[in-house]
Amino acid sequence: MPTWLIFAVLCVGVWGVWGFVAKLTTAQGVHPLTLSAISSITGVIATWLVWFSVQPPFLRSAQLPMTVLTGLCGSLGAVAFFLALSHGRASIVVPMSALYPAITILLSLIFLGEQPSTPQTLGIILALIASVLLGM
Repeated sequence: MPTWLIFAVLCVGVWGVWGFVAKLTTAQGVHPLTLSAISSITGVIATWLVWFSVQPPFLRSAQLPMTVLTGLCGSLGAVAFFLALSHGRASIVVPMSALYPAITILLSLIFLGEQPSTPQTLGIILALIASVLLGM
């Protein structure tokens, strides 16, 4: 099994549990911003533990702006996700928020010149239809 597939499956599993546990946490009355802050701190600790065990190379200064933008988008997305969970049903919020790859695909088409295959294009269209149906 390719390494990327192992990590992708692990990601799906962990994020699936993450969405469920986040809903349980907001249902217990934890404010979404508190949840986001504590999740971020926990994430920093976990990332540094992995960092020190793997010891990847440091960034070059030219890589810093996009790296910071990546972190900013991820953090603001998490805040929005927790806010959505605190006001909506997990069974709707989680699948709807999981449609973010449609934005990635659109940006990749425009800026990177990537072209999805016909089945991938059909999947994107069906996912967009699903998001409309979930939001009803």
